Amino acid sequence: MCTIGAVRFSTTEYLLFKNKDFSRSHYDDKILHTQHLWGAAGLETFSEDPGVKDVHSGLSIGANHFGLLVTDAHVQNTGPENSNYDILVEIALNEGRDIPSALTAMERHIAKHPSWWGNLVLADANGLAVAEIRHDQLRTLSGHTPIIRTNHQHLHGPQNGLENNSSNSLGRYIWAGQHLSGATNLEDIKSMLASHDGTTLAGEKSGICNHSYSQTVSSYILHVKAGEITLHSLSGTPCLAKDQYSTTALFQPHEVSP
Repeated sequence: MCTIGAVRFSTTEYLLFKNKDFSRSHYDDKILHTQHLWGAAGLETFSEDPGVKDVHSGLSIGANHFGLLVTDAHVQNTGPENSNYDILVEIALNEGRDIPSALTAMERHIAKHPSWWGNLVLADANGLAVAEIRHDQLRTLSGHTPIIRTNHQHLHGPQNGLENNSSNSLGRYIWAGQHLSGATNLEDIKSMLASHDGTTLAGEKSGICNHSYSQTVSSYILHVKAGEITLHSLSGTPCLAKDQYSTTALFQPHEVSP
């Protein structure tokens, strides 16, 4: 259960974000970083027991040297006959130079390998897009307005996956929209990811920084500005560590395509 999205601040500045929510209170991401790609590994297991070995596949968030940014959020596990949507993030980043080529690569893959239900958000130098995946169906929406997704869907009709709302998917979607409507810079996004606009069933503060059944264990912001791609990341709940993001330059500026 995660909160993901993307926003453009100008023709030369855009970013993609993810609050990673998980069923246990601590999780160390497995990171892939090469000359051309950065990503945090995806998971096929969601066990609350830290003694259960995690099974990784694909990427849950990442960037490539072309300036393409992609992340995903869980909607529904539809069984072993379908594949993990994290694989689509990795395919998009390995085969895509931009949003159109990434979407084409994903469509080609799910035609042969149907996927669990998931939401993907993409950003590049020319715009933003969301892709909602269900088995071999991919529905997309592209443009320049800010995009938010949590753990239900909007483009497939009334069966939208809100059975996952034990982690307040609808609430986080609404609150993120309220914050993004006034966001003008990177610090506004960090504040949003640390925000508490609601409460848990026990009456404790929660929100986009999630303290419910599936709690926030890490935050990622991939930020592109004037051709430079920078990762801002932290482990733990952002409300306790908002000023402790680590910053990493991922690729050389001349490698990013306009």
